[in-house]
Amino acid sequence: MSSDYLTSNDLNMIERLLGEIREQGNFRHLDREFVAARFLIANFRRSKTSEKDLRSLLAARIKLQDATERGLNSWDNEGGVPAKRVRTEAQRRIDNDTDGTRRRAKGTEQRNRLV
Repeated sequence: MSSDYLTSNDLNMIERLLGEIREQGNFRHLDREFVAARFLIANFRRSKTSEKDLRSLLAARIKLQDATERGLNSWDNEGGVPAKRVRTEAQRRIDNDTDGTRRRAKGTEQRNRLV
């Protein structure tokens, strides 16, 4: 492309390509369309002006974006992290503090207490 400006024919081609990926209905995925439009314009600036080439690049981009969204959605549905194992063994609490563990913990807590 000789300049950074898009002609009306270029914009019509971008609109046609966006129409192919546009979701029908009341609730459209506008973020997806916005990203796709910016992607097409960026490729125009890199002198990729063939509709066939842009269509294949856009299809690959949308495929990658959909796979990423599916992965993130499944991650969110799983809670984001694997569940921690439940401890099966019982923990025994000794009444006497012969080794001084509780005494040291109390001393540390008192030293670090905010006034």
